Amino acid sequence: TMKKKIHDFKSLDKHFRANLINSIVGIKQASLIGTLGKNNNSNLALFSSAVHLGSNPPLIAVFSRPATSSPKQTMENIVSQGYYTINHVNQSILARAHSCSFNFPENVSEFDACKLSDERVSEFSAPFVKESNVSIGVRYIRHFSIEENEVVMIIGSMEILVVNEDIMQDNGEVDLMHAQSIGVAGNNTYYNLNKLSSFDYIKKSQKNTLTDIVNREFKENTSSAK
Repeated sequence: TMKKKIHDFKSLDKHFRANLINSIVGIKQASLIGTLGKNNNSNLALFSSAVHLGSNPPLIAVFSRPATSSPKQTMENIVSQGYYTINHVNQSILARAHSCSFNFPENVSEFDACKLSDERVSEFSAPFVKESNVSIGVRYIRHFSIEENEVVMIIGSMEILVVNEDIMQDNGEVDLMHAQSIGVAGNNTYYNLNKLSSFDYIKKSQKNTLTDIVNREFKENTSSAK
């Protein structure tokens, strides 16, 4: 049986505390955000904060450092240019994607420095990562600072989805395991994603189905724990 320990935040080393708080919310999708900056220079930054806000209209949000701190090049590019891309990190580009978190000079493109391919899709102005299996072209809508800590929430509308056909499932879901998409927890620890189960949506009239599923799992886990 695993032992549980209660941590008092105030007594923890600041680096230990930051890693603990950042990782305890679980695994988030690691993504590269592609933007255009001054003089049409392409930029790539590693993020793990993309959040689905709704499907109709299709809205997505990312969180950026406070506007008073640095670096904030991605946010500045998004607001000034109005378009950006969110590209899933996968196993084949993991080291190169992580390297994009290095603080390169503003005139250096992470595409070039980290050996990733700048791909333009249709008439969309922002750069996509060619090596990514799942990419989203986003139009900037608005941003605002969260009062409690000044972190900036950037809201955008999904305009283009670029997805490899062989990882699209019949129900429309993307198979993230076959996309080899990578999750991140903490600041620098990455995980691959393995699909465990897919459950059907349970309608209100299917209470018996819900009861069967719950009881079956409860029995399996309580018997194995003995």
